[in-house]
Amino acid sequence: MAFLSGPRLLDLASSPPHLQFNKYVLTGYRPVSSGLECVRSLFYLHNELGNIYTHGALPIVYITLLCYPSLRSTALLAYIVLSGYSIYCAVSARDNVRRLRSFAWQALFRSVFFLSRWAGVGGGSPTSLRHFIAMDSLALLGGLINISRVPERFRPGLFDYWCNSHQIMHVLVVGSIVCLHWGVLDDLVWINSYRCPPD
Repeated sequence: MAFLSGPRLLDLASSPPHLQFNKYVLTGYRPVSSGLECVRSLFYLHNELGNIYTHGALPIVYITLLCYPSLRSTALLAYIVLSGYSIYCAVSARDNVRRLRSFAWQALFRSVFFLSRWAGVGGGSPTSLRHFIAMDSLALLGGLINISRVPERFRPGLFDYWCNSHQIMHVLVVGSIVCLHWGVLDDLVWINSYRCPPD
C-alpha cells in the first residue's frame, strides 16, 4: 500500500509534542501536516500507517429502550453528551492512563444497559448481549495493551513501524467493532418480529 515517498520522518525527540506519548517508539513520526499532507500520508510508510488502516453504544441504548421513546431519547442524548465530554478528556489528557480513564463513564453507562438486558428489563435479542460484552472487553484489552507499551518496552526501536502496542490496540478495536456489528445484526433480526406491549 505504501508507494509514495513521504516527507523526512522524525525521531521521537523531534516529533510534535502531541505524538510523544510512547517513549519506546523511537522513529517514523510524521511531521506536523496540513489536511492534504495527512491524506497523502495514507500512501507512504510511517509509524501510524498500520493504525490508519485498522481503525458504539447507540444501538444498544436504542434497542433496549425500544418501547420507551421518551426515556430512549433522554438516554441517547445523555450518551452523546457523555461521549463528547469523554473525547474532550481524552484529547486533553497528559498521559495514556488518563486517556484510557476518560472513557470509563461511557463504559459504566453501557454496563447499565448490559445489566438491564441481562435482568430482562427492556428489549433486545437474547443472543446480542454476548457480542456487546465481547465488544467492550476487546476495547478494554486494547486500551490496557496500549498503556502498558508491550511489546516495544522490551525492545525499543524494534516495533517502531509494525506490531507496537498502539497498532495492537487498533486491531483489537477493529475486533470490537465487528462484535458490535454482530450484536446489532442480532438486534435487527429480533426487532423485526418484536412488538411492544400495549400501554
